[in-house]
Amino acid sequence: MTLGQKIKKLRTEKSLTQKDLADQLHVTFQTVSKWESGTNEPDIATLKELSKFFGCSFDYLLNDDEETPKEEEKPEPEVVVKEVPVIKETIIVHQNEAHVCAKCGLDIPEDELVSEDVTKKERHGRHTRTVSIGQTYYHKHCLEEVKKERAEAARRAKIARASSSKKKCFGWGIAAGVTGLGIALAIFLTHTDAVNPALGVLFSVLIAYGMFAMLYCILSGSYIGDVFVWCAGLSIKFPGLIFSWDLEGFAWLIAMKILFAILGFLIGVFALLFAIAFSAALGMVSFPFVLIHNVRTDYVDAF
Repeated sequence: MTLGQKIKKLRTEKSLTQKDLADQLHVTFQTVSKWESGTNEPDIATLKELSKFFGCSFDYLLNDDEETPKEEEKPEPEVVVKEVPVIKETIIVHQNEAHVCAKCGLDIPEDELVSEDVTKKERHGRHTRTVSIGQTYYHKHCLEEVKKERAEAARRAKIARASSSKKKCFGWGIAAGVTGLGIALAIFLTHTDAVNPALGVLFSVLIAYGMFAMLYCILSGSYIGDVFVWCAGLSIKFPGLIFSWDLEGFAWLIAMKILFAILGFLIGVFALLFAIAFSAALGMVSFPFVLIHNVRTDYVDAF
């Protein structure tokens, strides 16, 4: 009798399933199944636990010639074994343990058994990897229903994300357009002597459209966002200063630093205004194409 046959014989004599024995030894029932089929063998430490649990000798498990345990009548010191509840849904079919469907909770015949890996994401520093932590078992038709439910849930989540992105793009874009329209009208209509009121209204509408298109395209994740950041980041590197180590020299240094700070601020303001104007002009042209892309992709690229 092989080691696997002895483990199976001792387990069935105690009316235990493979899972019951696996829970006592803190292993998976697949491991117990491999022991009994002879695919794999337990290590020395596990063999000692098996001999204590079944009340047989260590030599009995290792000796293929022995048919009965040597120490059946003289078991080792009493081992406290926690009572294992019998899982009613799990039965023995042709000496192989049947599995329970994770969806309907019924036993799964061998010809309808399908499994699916259960995974989880583990983060290691900046990297994330997906690892398998076990398997879930289903009837074939139950797994198909589960997949359909997941696909429907993913579809609904995609629709919800698209709706949220659409509201964000149009909402902020309209707010920018209304703000630009109000500022432009206030400027042009208060300077009617320099600009014709009709032209002022036309320019205000164009500015409003440009502001709307710019912000819509930026929130949609288009190239205009990169253009805006690049233009707004334009600056001038001021030269180093050489000064004398006296009162007049320090006064001149402080005055130049203040001047450079003012010039840097003005250049920054100019760069920001230039970024807005240039990005708005590009947005006016790009908006129809970005809108078509968003409609086709359900706003998958939007922030």
